[in-house]
Amino acid sequence: MASQLLLIEDDEVATYLTLKLLKSCGFGAEVDVVRDGIEAMQYLTCQGPYVARTTGNPSLILLDLKLPHLDGFEVLKQVRSQPALSCIPIFILSASASDVDIYRSNLLGISKYIVKPLATEDIAPEISQLLSSRTEG
Repeated sequence: MASQLLLIEDDEVATYLTLKLLKSCGFGAEVDVVRDGIEAMQYLTCQGPYVARTTGNPSLILLDLKLPHLDGFEVLKQVRSQPALSCIPIFILSASASDVDIYRSNLLGISKYIVKPLATEDIAPEISQLLSSRTEG
C-alpha cells in the first residue's frame, strides 16, 4: 500500500489548516491535494491529468462533502463501488454537523466523520495508527 494521503478539499484555508494539523500529528508522508470531486475521481482512477500517476492508491482519503462539480457523497459512492478503491479508509471532513449528513456518510461506508474545524485529537490517533502500520508492513 502506498504511504501517501489524498486530501479532497476546495477551500484554500481549510487545506492549509489540515496540512498543518497533519504535520503536527507527525504525518510526514506525501499529501496530494485535489480541489473538486471530478478531479478526485480522475486522480483515483489515473485518468485525465493523472493518467501518468504511478504512486498507487492513497493510504487514506480526507474528503470534504461540499465540493464543486461532484459533491463528496457522490465521490464516496463512486469510490466504494470500485473494487480497487473500496478498501481505502475515508475520513469525512465537513463543516456540517447535520445528523442527516453523518447518517448518509456512514451508510456510504466512511471510516470517520469529523466536523471542522479540525483538532489534533480528532485525527491524531488514526494518523498514528496509519504511521505505525506503514512501518510494520
